[in-house]
Amino acid sequence: MKLADLYKAKNPYGMVIAGGPDATFRIKDWLEHVDIVVRGEGERTIKELMEELTKERPDLKTIDGIAFKENGSVIITEQRKLMAAEELSKLPHPYYDKTIRQKVASMVVEASRGCPNNCDFCSVTEIYGRVYRQKSKKYVIEELEEIEKVGKYCFFTDDNIAANQSKTIGILEEIKKHSLKREKIAQITIAAAFNDELLKALKKAGFLYLCVGIESIVDKTLKFFGKPYQADKIKEAINIYRDNGFWVHGMMMLGGDGDTPETLEETGQWIGKNLDSVQLFTPIPIPGTRFYDRMEQEGRILTKEWYLYDGQHVVIRPKNFTPYWLQKKIYRMYRKFYSFKNSFLRNLGSRKMNRSMIFSFYANFLAKKFFKNPQLDSHLEFLKSVS
Repeated sequence: MKLADLYKAKNPYGMVIAGGPDATFRIKDWLEHVDIVVRGEGERTIKELMEELTKERPDLKTIDGIAFKENGSVIITEQRKLMAAEELSKLPHPYYDKTIRQKVASMVVEASRGCPNNCDFCSVTEIYGRVYRQKSKKYVIEELEEIEKVGKYCFFTDDNIAANQSKTIGILEEIKKHSLKREKIAQITIAAAFNDELLKALKKAGFLYLCVGIESIVDKTLKFFGKPYQADKIKEAINIYRDNGFWVHGMMMLGGDGDTPETLEETGQWIGKNLDSVQLFTPIPIPGTRFYDRMEQEGRILTKEWYLYDGQHVVIRPKNFTPYWLQKKIYRMYRKFYSFKNSFLRNLGSRKMNRSMIFSFYANFLAKKFFKNPQLDSHLEFLKSVS
């Protein structure tokens, strides 16, 4: 928004178009700074919009999936339908120039959109829907071949790469067939752990790192977040992934209504023994989600300084402890997990030892920068004041 304001100050007759999840969910706020908001999936919308804007007298009301102001009133056009898998498979591939190719360590690929789960806190289904749409094998292979020699890693941005397990196996077999060997990272749910054929296909296709949205190992907290899994199944799935040789990066949310000081202590002990790396998020009420609506209705949102909504700052009032206590507890859990001593003990005798120690070195380096900065100090003082 600040960038849009700066542009407008220098170019009063220029036009600014905003898109993405935040603009989709906070249309009125964004239209205080930009001319047009593209809602939801934007590939077809932006093309049609730009073509309309080239006309002598453009009629924005003919373009589905946008919002704009007219005579001071906000106009929201018809909702655009999500693209079918066939349409996604015809989108242009990203273009990377030589400069980018020389500097990037990890490339990204999108093989699918949508997720059949419908967790209360997640905005993915609000943007991409619950209908899982996979791009064609040909499309995915073309993109992987284009970036095969760029960087060391390839991150699949799909929120859930294996929502349709049989089709995913087909894509993985195609990747193996084309000898695309670069190490790959994918986001995945615990459901995939119970399919041996899928696990083998992931390994053969070079997927060595799995990012798993665990959220919690406390059933009451899982229910609070609308997560459709049970704690015992989550623990079983993580063990299966690790037993099969995958590096498991767990993504946790701490501070749900089922959490207490005791459960967080137990959670810390569990992640220290069962995960290779971890992100400890605070519960974030993302605008447009049911979780946001619930926290708003209950009066538990502490701030709407949106730059704090990065998963690392406490922005809602927890049920069983103060906001300040939760913020400090998360930092202590981070430090303990990524300490050199715990990383060494966790992987003693494991083939992951060297990789884990390097990971801990960088995590500690970044943590020192993160834990000591004016923004965080200011937020801690704010949390004290509301605790």
